[in-house]
Amino acid sequence: MAFKATTVKSGRLEIHGLEEFIEAKLREFKKALGSFTAKAQRRLGKKAPARKGARTPGTDKSPLEHLFAAQAAHSKGAALAKAGKQKDQLLRSLIPLYLVRDRGVEISSGTTSKFWARHGVKFAAPNAAKALREHVGYARRTAKGPQITPNGVKYVEAALGAKKKAA
Repeated sequence: MAFKATTVKSGRLEIHGLEEFIEAKLREFKKALGSFTAKAQRRLGKKAPARKGARTPGTDKSPLEHLFAAQAAHSKGAALAKAGKQKDQLLRSLIPLYLVRDRGVEISSGTTSKFWARHGVKFAAPNAAKALREHVGYARRTAKGPQITPNGVKYVEAALGAKKKAA
């Protein structure tokens, strides 16, 4: 790599090509260390590796599809959908976790929001996350996303029982 030195009016020496050389060396070091982030790769004009969707291992179903399959298979699936129309954000957040609690499916707040949207209920993803965060003990954060706890199961079943008694 060739560098070119010139003198600027103020008497300083300016070296052309030095910045490119240093940036190229830094890119080499980062690549060798494997610390390229997707953002850095986009800045350098390289395509970031494709992110694999949150699909369950061994199947090509999305978490939302698993959620609807679990609701269809559940004996009280229709009652759970009807209970979600109440203005109880904790209940709305817990019902999807309740439906897939034994299936090992990762349910995010976005999936919860989409689930309720298909049932005609407006429920934003931040509200789902906030409800679970504020009401400690009903769900716990794990490596596979939020999972319902026994207290959460009791809460959902109590809401179903109260709905049944009111009818």
